[in-house]
Amino acid sequence: MASVETNSDALDVTQAINQQIITKIKYLRRFNDAISNHHDREIYQLLDNQRYAKEIEHREQQPNDKGVMNLVDDLADQLSNYLSENLIKYLGKTYPFFYYEEYQTGHYRIYFGNWWDRRQFGELDVLNVRFSFDQTEYDKLRTAFELARDNKRYNSERISKISSENDHLQELIDHQREREERKEALQEQLKEISSRSGIWESSRNKESRQELVEQLQKLEDQEEESRNAAQTIKDNERVVLSLSKENTILSYEQKSIIDTFGSFEDFELANRNLYANYLASLNASEGKQVDDDEQ
Repeated sequence: MASVETNSDALDVTQAINQQIITKIKYLRRFNDAISNHHDREIYQLLDNQRYAKEIEHREQQPNDKGVMNLVDDLADQLSNYLSENLIKYLGKTYPFFYYEEYQTGHYRIYFGNWWDRRQFGELDVLNVRFSFDQTEYDKLRTAFELARDNKRYNSERISKISSENDHLQELIDHQREREERKEALQEQLKEISSRSGIWESSRNKESRQELVEQLQKLEDQEEESRNAAQTIKDNERVVLSLSKENTILSYEQKSIIDTFGSFEDFELANRNLYANYLASLNASEGKQVDDDEQ
């Protein structure tokens, strides 16, 4: 026998639906009011109430209501663009060495510095108020700070190794005539030993012959290396120039961080606390705005 839904059951379902609709409408109205009044702090709370409760109100158990929070998922890019106005103003004072480029609506690249050959350093995640740094570039900066403790620079070891290689190659070029003369002399000696060799060649003759052959082979190897030495030196010089530029840029970045934060560790601490610090600044500024409006 088929089950029949009672009027009571239908009423319960209707009430549940109506309650959900009311909740969604209330959420969207709050969102609309926050947008209209540019209350960015409240917008962030509505976007992630769980994080807001934990980092701003210091309450751990505050789950997000996914039933209403996903209502604005399709507005992520537009909301990011809208919220970026105040956030980038704040970051301009807090991180004066970062610059931003909106390459599509609500998406921002981070550049470190305003000098030549500045680096693209990652992206700004506006909705989550955090930096998404390029890990390779970030690791270079971290390593540069670690090396600086020993008065070393990021590329100094590589530059030193390449410079030593260039010195070796230049020496091969400079001593080409001496090698040719040495090669001729060794060939004459080898010729002379060969002329004295018979069926019963002495072990001493064999050792001398082998030694001459090895010396000639070494000269031949050096000659082979010297044939491309000039081009290799030019290629190496270009690499050294690029590495030196990178050292300079890293030194600019290190100085910027030290001038602003005092140390790399304090820079990292500020990054971890960015959400809480920024929303606290919004709380102060929006509170002042309310007070001014009431006067």
